[in-house]
Amino acid sequence: MEKLFRLSVVTAEATAFEGEVSYVNLPTPFGSLGVLAQHAPLLCAVERGIVRCTLESGETLRIRVGDGVASVADNEATLLVASAERFTE
Repeated sequence: MEKLFRLSVVTAEATAFEGEVSYVNLPTPFGSLGVLAQHAPLLCAVERGIVRCTLESGETLRIRVGDGVASVADNEATLLVASAERFTE
């Protein structure tokens, strides 16, 4: 079983996603940033783009986000973004 961590994607209006994931890929001003369980503490800008996460089931979830910030600490990742919309390709 892969190690999991908690991911929350939050806007001013609502929580777009909250759950356990094994991997998340964030769009940042300097390129993509991958986060796994037990990642070192991190605070960074999030750029408008696509957040890709791997769920416990192995399924990939995609969330289109607006600009914001990401905080990673204590096996949790929280994205505070201007907008967020889940979608499938």
